[in-house]
Amino acid sequence: MAKLLYGVGIGLTKKHLTLEAIDVIKEVDDVVVPGKMAYEVIKDIREPRVVEFPMGDSEEVVKNLAKEINEFDGTVAFCCIGDPVFYSTFNHLVREVRKLDPNLTVKVIPGISSISVALAKTETFVTRSALIATQDFRDADVAVVLKVKNPREVERRLREKGYNDFTLLEKLFMNGEKIYCEMPEKSSYFSVMVARRVEER
Repeated sequence: MAKLLYGVGIGLTKKHLTLEAIDVIKEVDDVVVPGKMAYEVIKDIREPRVVEFPMGDSEEVVKNLAKEINEFDGTVAFCCIGDPVFYSTFNHLVREVRKLDPNLTVKVIPGISSISVALAKTETFVTRSALIATQDFRDADVAVVLKVKNPREVERRLREKGYNDFTLLEKLFMNGEKIYCEMPEKSSYFSVMVARRVEER
């Protein structure tokens, strides 16, 4: 079975590739890309395997790839345009692979997303609150809140909107980095809360 599955964000062009993404692409045993656009971004670093995912009809392709990854004895990088955590096939792939191997180690390498590029091109600076969503945002199942200095109060307000699963990440990549599943009363200015609507099982 696979030893490690990476979801590697490769941005929108070669210029967006991070050093970490390049290192992972070079070091893993197998590299998979979801189509020609991703192929063009990384082909000069390494020749990847191209798997096409038909828009709106990719369930069987995802399941077949998950089975291949589960049976593969090595490390695999699935390279995504943009960032793997934003509307990516990688989410579906992880879900299917973990049905076969719940203990599989997954690591996400962030990439430059279309959100960052769009804000940069329009010289839009987010300094207070911002909403990032699809057009059906009223039913958004994930909320990301920045600069959470009063986590319990924010949690309370989000619970009123139907969110029921919370993680607080404080001082990411700094000394004193912490991750909380139970919200503290206070936290650092350098904090991010991820709230989800999770169905009860």
